[in-house]
Amino acid sequence: MINKYLFTRYKKYGRGPDEFDCWGIVRTARAELFGKDLLPSYAEIDPQDKRALTVACEQVRLDHMFNESPPIAGAIATAWRARVCVHVGLVVEADGRLWVLETDVETGPCLTRIDQFEQRYTKVIYYDD
Repeated sequence: MINKYLFTRYKKYGRGPDEFDCWGIVRTARAELFGKDLLPSYAEIDPQDKRALTVACEQVRLDHMFNESPPIAGAIATAWRARVCVHVGLVVEADGRLWVLETDVETGPCLTRIDQFEQRYTKVIYYDD
């Protein structure tokens, strides 16, 4: 099932099924792969508006009572630079390892090792319900 997401394309405001931005792929894959609630779309937020992304991240965390967790399959990986959430991904398991499923304009959809994902940001906080 993860491969389905790896054959999509990055698109600003993308909510699927063939084009996603980072939040679009997280919310859809989380629901489809892990049977979790489909989170709000936030399709009106420009992926480059990191302040609005940060507000949305906090709103989802509060509304859905997410707790910080270790990087476990199904957890949302929120990537921070200082106090600003700049990117999100989804922790998935493939080939017996944990990865972050993510997408962005430079790479498109990909699986990134947890340690490599964490090295790119000031901090990474994982949330799960």
